[in-house]
Amino acid sequence: MAPGLPLVLTDYIEWEATRSGSATALEIKSWIAAHPNKVRVVETELGQARIASEVAKTSKKVERRNVGEVTVFEALANGDVGDGPFLFLFEEDKFVDPGFYGRHPVHSVTTFGFLVGLERSGIIPSADVILGAMRSNGREGVKAVILDRPHRASREDADTTWRP
Repeated sequence: MAPGLPLVLTDYIEWEATRSGSATALEIKSWIAAHPNKVRVVETELGQARIASEVAKTSKKVERRNVGEVTVFEALANGDVGDGPFLFLFEEDKFVDPGFYGRHPVHSVTTFGFLVGLERSGIIPSADVILGAMRSNGREGVKAVILDRPHRASREDADTTWRP
């Protein structure tokens, strides 16, 4: 799986991507299941609690705000995902400042920014072709925004860089 980065999802992020049962959600679920050695799903306390409340229909939609991001922070803080540095892909309209993750070496990169990085590294031939395919398959809201907000090291740690 290019670019050779491990793919780690929290339980809630996996839930967010697959809960609707749509064709896209089913494709994502199948893709995760087909790559058990490359995709790891990390269980979190918050994720398990939120998933249970959503399955039981006891939670409000407004209570979902930032749950995925907070489960990532929980997994980082508990050491469940390793030492990093980490690359956090986010949708262009839902920017997450890397400062949210505190001392953990996290880079926030837009989906299109990630694709452009892959293109510049010769891993994929064209970011624009993939973006076009995403838009034509129901992801009209995906914008061509490139953003890589690097982790800013604390006093005791070195800065990190990202490039596929």
